[in-house]
Formats: sequence, structure tokens, C-alpha cells
Amino acid sequence: MNKSKIMKIFSLLLALAMLAGTIFVGCGSKEPATQTPEAEEKTNNISKSEEKPVTLKFTIFSQEQQAAYTKMDISGTYKKIKPHVTIEIEKVKDSGDFEQMLKIRKTANELPDIMPLKPYMLANYQDVLAPLNDIEAAQKNMFAQSFAIDGNILGVPGSSFNEFVWYRKSIFKEYNLSIPKTWDEFVAAAITIKEGGKYIPILMGGKDAWPTYPFNEFMPSLEANDGKLWNTMATQDEPFTKDQPFYKAYAKIQQLYDAGVMGPDPLGVGFDQVKVMFGPKKGAMICAGQWFSKDIQRQLDGDFSDVGTFLLPVRDNADDKLNTIAMVDSFFATPKDGKNLEEAKDFINFLFSEDWYLPYMNERGLTSTVKGLKTEIPPVLAEAFENIDVNYVLYDGGNADYKKIESAVKFNVKKLGQQMMTGNELDKMMEELNRKWKDARAALK
Repeated sequence: MNKSKIMKIFSLLLALAMLAGTIFVGCGSKEPATQTPEAEEKTNNISKSEEKPVTLKFTIFSQEQQAAYTKMDISGTYKKIKPHVTIEIEKVKDSGDFEQMLKIRKTANELPDIMPLKPYMLANYQDVLAPLNDIEAAQKNMFAQSFAIDGNILGVPGSSFNEFVWYRKSIFKEYNLSIPKTWDEFVAAAITIKEGGKYIPILMGGKDAWPTYPFNEFMPSLEANDGKLWNTMATQDEPFTKDQPFYKAYAKIQQLYDAGVMGPDPLGVGFDQVKVMFGPKKGAMICAGQWFSKDIQRQLDGDFSDVGTFLLPVRDNADDKLNTIAMVDSFFATPKDGKNLEEAKDFINFLFSEDWYLPYMNERGLTSTVKGLKTEIPPVLAEAFENIDVNYVLYDGGNADYKKIESAVKFNVKKLGQQMMTGNELDKMMEELNRKWKDARAALK
């Protein structure tokens, strides 16, 4: 066979081989080979490992919250769910410093990714908060919709709790005191302990303005039996006159402050200083929410045998229903312009997931806000409700109209408490507030 013929045959065979390869490749494209489970898992792991690292800044102000998060290792726990996300917790001193921080960072457009807001803060920051109506945590929350603004859920409330007067049973027994049923009885009990000269009747910590809240913030709503009292006041020119709930409540508060039952220098020490005095019985009573149970537990190694609770008796007659505040708190929110918005929403969902939420709430001794998830109230708190006709007043921090007036007047009820403890005359304070309030309403119309 000559060389040219051999080359023709070789070329033909080569063409046939190329044609067959094309056919096989074409068939293969219609029915790709399936990946083995091992290969698929490897691919998924590579995909996860390649997710962009994210750091969520989570700013809090509660020492009890910080202690629980540290003990339960919230950052490490979330890492197991989302390895690419780091939770960076920032602790500020208290709610006052927290609010000041929010004002500054809002101006700089540098708000934290996660913020546990007080209910009144929702109205203050509504223009920068992301609506959370669509997330699971909001949909299964018992109170979120009740605090929606213009139909938008701007924060998911993490807990509900009541307010109590915590007292040492042995001190009450020493002075033959029973649980006070009216406001006058409450003041009289404190005076009796003061006259004994051994204990501070009521531990306050007034150097920090916020500990006055059980009196100066909540008592007007209790007096009015109206958790939305601030909104009502926003419709009035002179809500501080003597026939109004605010004045009536503050007259009672002034009676208590004037009795001098909060130690020799209630404005000279902060709450962190006075709360540790309750354990060694340097004080007979302290007014705080059910969150305070963990402080007592630490101080007394879990022994509550000498500790009791009762509801602040803001009533004139023992036969009347006893109003008590039902507080919904820690509204977890995120800025709408945050660069980690979707990750922040996922983290809020995690905070309300059963595996995290229930252990956390039990650690804190708080009451659940999630439908179908119940936490047990400790016996020391349950006794406060025994044999009492209780009316729960769901506290609202104020709507947008109220907030405008509050800002214009620079109205701060907690600081009013500090001023009252210094001896400022109540009637002059109320007259001045009426004047400023009326002027602010006129200017804002």
C-alpha cells in the first residue's frame, strides 16, 4: 500500500473517532453523572467556608444580660449555627448611657446591628429602624404587634415582667410589720424601720437617675390605671394640675422622698453600690423588677428563705383593685440601613428560637413573650400575687406626639425623681411643667 493511501485511511479513522467523541459528549450533557454524597458534602462545606465573614455588633446595657450571655456563650453558640458570623457584644453602663450612645451613633449613621430597646425608644428611632413584620420571631411574639408603629413591628420584645418591692422578712418581723396594703401603710412601714436606726428602709441608688423608675416613671400610669397615660397627656395643655393622675402620683412620691427613708445620702450612691447591700441586710427593701432575682440569688447563694416580695401598693383603699405594671422590655431591633441587615434579622430569629430562648429566660428568671413557650415564675415572686385582686397595666412608653413634646420640654421623669429628692417644691415643679408643656403643644401644632 502506498504512502498516500495509508494517509487517507488514517485521516478517515481520525475523523470517525472525533465524530464519536462529539456524540458521546452530547449525550453526556443531557444526563450528567450524579454526585456521590461524600462529594456533595465536600462541595457544601466549601460553599459554607467561602461565605463572607460577618461581624454583628450587639450593644447592651444590662449587667444581668451580659452575665447570662457570657455564661451561656452566646457568641460560641451562634458560631455553631453560622460559622461565618461573629457576635461582638458591647456593654455600656446603663440605659441612660445606652440612649446617649444611640443619639450619637444615629447622627453618625453608625448604629449597632442589634439593639435591645426600651419601648419608648421605638418611637424615638422609628425613622431608622427596619420593619420586622416578616421575620419568624415577630410573627410568634405575643406583644410585638401591640407595639407596632404605623403597622410596622420595629422591635421584637424579649421579655415581660412585673415590678416588685423586695424585702427582708426577718427585718419586717423584727419591727412587727405586715405587708403594706395601701400607699400610706407603705410609707409608714418605711418610717418605722428608719426610726429603728439599724437598717436603711429603702435602698435607692439615686446617683443613677434610672432607679427612680418604679416611682417616677410608673406611678402616674398606676394612679391613672392607664398604660398609655403619656399619649393621653400629649392631648392636654396642662396635664400636671392637681386633679390629674400625674400630680396625684407625684404627691405620693414626694411624701415618700420627704420621709427620708432612703438612707443618709440617696443621691450620693449608685444602684450597683446599694444593690449589694440587700444581701447582708443593710437595707430592708429595694424596688426592682423580677430581673433582680438573679442578683439576690448570687448574693445569698440561692437561699431565698428570708426574702419576700409584694406589689407596690399605689392605692388609697385596701379594698380597691391593686394596679401593677406589666412591662414588656428589650425590643430587639436593627437599623434599616445597616450593612448586615439580613444577618441581623437571622440573629434576632435565633434569639427567640426554642433551644436558645427558654434556657436564657430561665437563666434570667424572666417571663416569656413567645407564643407556646412558657417559663415558670419563681415562688418568691408568686407570693406577691397571693390573695390580691390584681389589675395589670400594660405600660406603653409613649407615641410620636408625646415624644415630640417630651423632647421640646426636655421632660425626663427619672431626673425629676432626683430633683424631688433634693427638696424641690412639688407645686412649683408642676406649674413650670404645665407652662412648658402648653407652650410646646402650641409650637408643635
